[in-house]
Amino acid sequence: MPLKVAIIGVRGVGKFHAQWYAKEGCEIVAFVSSRPETLAENEKTLKSIAPNFQGQGYTNLRAMLEKEKPVAVSVCSPHHLHAEHCLEALSRGIHVLCEKPLVWFGSDKLNETLEQSRKVVNLAIGKGLKFAVNTQYMAAAPYLLRILGEQNLPKIPKKITLTMEARLRERDTSGVNLWVDLAPHPLSVLSALFPNAELDLENAVFEEGNDSLVAHFTVRFQTHQIPVTIRVRRHSGELERSVAWDEFKVKFLPFVDENGIYRIRLAWENACQVVEDFMQVSIRQFVRSVLGEGSPLCDAKTALLQMEWLIALTSKYLTMKWW
Repeated sequence: MPLKVAIIGVRGVGKFHAQWYAKEGCEIVAFVSSRPETLAENEKTLKSIAPNFQGQGYTNLRAMLEKEKPVAVSVCSPHHLHAEHCLEALSRGIHVLCEKPLVWFGSDKLNETLEQSRKVVNLAIGKGLKFAVNTQYMAAAPYLLRILGEQNLPKIPKKITLTMEARLRERDTSGVNLWVDLAPHPLSVLSALFPNAELDLENAVFEEGNDSLVAHFTVRFQTHQIPVTIRVRRHSGELERSVAWDEFKVKFLPFVDENGIYRIRLAWENACQVVEDFMQVSIRQFVRSVLGEGSPLCDAKTALLQMEWLIALTSKYLTMKWW
C-alpha cells in the first residue's frame, strides 16, 4: 500500500513537498491550511501538482490527524508554528519531515528556540519515530566530494565559501530573518562535508548589506582549522548557489527538463553533471526511512546540530551588531 502522508501548509514550499511525494508513489490524504477561505485555492494547487489527489483540506491540525491518521506529515507551516505542529504529530506516533529552520521564534527568543528544537528531537528519538529537516542541499555533498577527488584537490581546503541566494520577497529580506531563512542550507552542506566538525566563533565577523549577510568564522575538523565564509542574499537578478573549495567553485543550477521534472546541473570550470533535484532526494530518503529502508537525508541528530550552529552564529551576530 502507498504511504499515507499529509501536508501542513501548502501555499509555499509545501506544494513542492506534495509534488515529490506524489512522484514517490505516496498517497496524499489531506492538507492543512491556516484559513477556511484558502482551502479551495490550495486544493486546486495540489491537484495541479498531484492530479490523483483525492484528500480533504482542513483548518484544524488535530482534527486532520484524528480523522485521516497519516503515517507521516510534512510540516511546511510558518516558522513560529513548526515546533507546535511537529510535537502534535510526533505525540500521535506520526513521522515528521519539517521544513527549515526546525524552530524559530525570533531573535529575542534564542534560548526558547533551542529548547524547543531539543524537545522535538528528543520526542522523536524517544518514540522511535523518523524525524528529518528538509535541508536538502546536503544531497550535494557526495557529488562535491567526488568532483573534488577527480580534480585532485586537497582533502582539507585552506578556506571554503558557501553562497545561497534567493528571490526577493516581502519577508526575510535582511539581517537575522534573512540569515535564519537561508543559512540552514549552507550550514547543512558544511556539516555534511566535515562530519563531527566543531564551530569556532572566537574570531567570527559579519558583514551586513542591502538584502545580504556574510558570515566569516572557523570550523575545527580533525586537526585542522578551516576558515569558512557563508554568503546569503536576496535579489531579483541571476541567483548563485555554490560551494568554493579554495578557488575551485561548483555551482548548483536548477532547471526543468524536457519532461517537466526539476533537476540540478552541477557546473564547474568547463564541465557539468545533471543530478536529481535535491528536494526530491530529501523526500525520497524520508519516505524510504519511514518504510524501514535507511535514514533520512537530515535525521534528528543532524537537524539538532544544525540548529545549534544556526543559533550560535545568530547569537554571535546579534552580540556584534549592537556594539
